[in-house]
Amino acid sequence: MDQKFQMASYSRLVPATSMDVGRRYPVLGGERADTRFGPTIILRLSESDNSVIKICLPKRYVDVLTDADLAILNSGTETYDLVSEGMSQNSLVLKMVKRSA
Repeated sequence: MDQKFQMASYSRLVPATSMDVGRRYPVLGGERADTRFGPTIILRLSESDNSVIKICLPKRYVDVLTDADLAILNSGTETYDLVSEGMSQNSLVLKMVKRSA
């Protein structure tokens, strides 16, 4: 638990566009938030064994991820990775990939 607490203390918000293309970032959880730009979903991702980053998903994903989906991500009963596929027609393409057991 100490490591989890420490990781949460050192998490930082980064632009989703800064994610490495093709890299799998384990999703640790997520939450809905209201920002000055409107509603968003903030995901906590593991960048390394001792580093957590937070990203705001693009607005088009706000209606895609339901509260039930976020509950699954937060519970850890199913584990997922977030993968950036880079930019396509001025939009960041993201993919959620279920990790196999």
